[in-house]
Amino acid sequence: MKWMRNRFLLLPYVVLLTVLTVVGCTSKQDPSEELIVCGNHSCGELVMVTTDTSSDGYHYLNPRLSPDESKIVFSADWKAISDPRDPGTAAYVENRQLILYPNVVIPDPQPRAQLAPGPGETIGGELVVLRQRTLTFGGSSPFLSGLPNDDKAYPSWQDNTNVIFAVRPTNLGGRYRICRTDVTDPVLAPVEFLFMEPLDAFASPPFAQHLEPVLSPVRTATGEPTWLVFTRSSCLDPGDPETCGGLALWVLDMSTAAIDDGYGALAFPVTREYSRVETPNWSPDGRKIIFSGGLDVGGAGSGAGTELFTIDFDTTGLAAGTMALDNNLQRLTFTSRAEGDPIAGILNTAPVYANDGASVFFVSTRRAPAITLHDRNIWRVPADGSLDPEIYYFTRSDDVTPAVLPDGRIILSSALGFPTEMLNRLEEEAFQRLANADTLGLDEVQLRALAADERRQLEFFEGVMSHIYIYRP
Repeated sequence: MKWMRNRFLLLPYVVLLTVLTVVGCTSKQDPSEELIVCGNHSCGELVMVTTDTSSDGYHYLNPRLSPDESKIVFSADWKAISDPRDPGTAAYVENRQLILYPNVVIPDPQPRAQLAPGPGETIGGELVVLRQRTLTFGGSSPFLSGLPNDDKAYPSWQDNTNVIFAVRPTNLGGRYRICRTDVTDPVLAPVEFLFMEPLDAFASPPFAQHLEPVLSPVRTATGEPTWLVFTRSSCLDPGDPETCGGLALWVLDMSTAAIDDGYGALAFPVTREYSRVETPNWSPDGRKIIFSGGLDVGGAGSGAGTELFTIDFDTTGLAAGTMALDNNLQRLTFTSRAEGDPIAGILNTAPVYANDGASVFFVSTRRAPAITLHDRNIWRVPADGSLDPEIYYFTRSDDVTPAVLPDGRIILSSALGFPTEMLNRLEEEAFQRLANADTLGLDEVQLRALAADERRQLEFFEGVMSHIYIYRP
């Protein structure tokens, strides 16, 4: 009758789990407190894509690889790349631009002086220069919009030639709108506005912002994109959450995109409005949208910090105007506060699915194992949230804006600086070069000291610039 006694153990176990849930505990697997680092980053294959030493604190963000894997597009400080159109105003310092960079795997890459190709160089960044164009806005007749100098962000590829991004035209009163450009000729790139608010054409248009556009992976039979998710808000300053309100996720029907300069496009909300909604992305099958949201999303609570959530994407009811908001809303991460956490709370953001959809990579400021730091690093969690997140890529500097490549590697932006293994190689190469060119009769100790000085000059870039890297554990 022993099996009967085991049956009755089930009831106390259920009661125990209920108590643990009420007091905030979980039956999920505890994350490991062991953090193995090889040099100055997580162990694995790491390729430093941009290696310039511009040293003025430039940040290269949101890198995205083209479908044919030939080019990388990212946003960069405008001053990071030489531009003869320098207007000599604050815009040249404050506004960000789009950069194309060749996806060339160079064995043992060397530091470079600048982002653009230097004398005798064939590899480097190329500025995307948008054409000016006319646009109707604010009740006025069509006027010339000075798009080339305006702030640009969140680029992604529609295909091998077209890039979708958000732009903040000065003529639109600093309102971000989503555009598309053909970068076949980067120095003369045409612009299409994909979606404009219906009231944008009238006097006193709403102060709405459209940011973080991401195309659904689902395509039509002819290969055309189907849907585009983006964040819509009434933020006076998108960089300051205190000025924000009305934050929600919207989806654009790409079959209507750019019709009548975006005024004929169809877009609709898929979430309710919350205190914070950002960085949406799609599941590989296009059936779910994952995003970062404030603690008021779905009644999750109140206070600082953000968590990851998913909704089902189902257009049933769209034609009738009865689309469900927050469709099957699910919370993916549950971050508990601890002594020493940032006042702003733990931020979990920028989620992206693995290619098989089984897990999600994201950026979090949660404490790294055995480390008191709260820098942004890359974490991974099962797509169903069944286990607690585990750290995936770690440095002692910010690691942000990840994307998954076709072969499963991660492309990201990081303030890591030059990887340790690269510094080791460069230091040894410097020693050999100095030894071969020595005319002063220096001994090995002196030559090693000179080579170490060259290394220290490169170590300066840790935490100073945000470069682009490709990583595989």
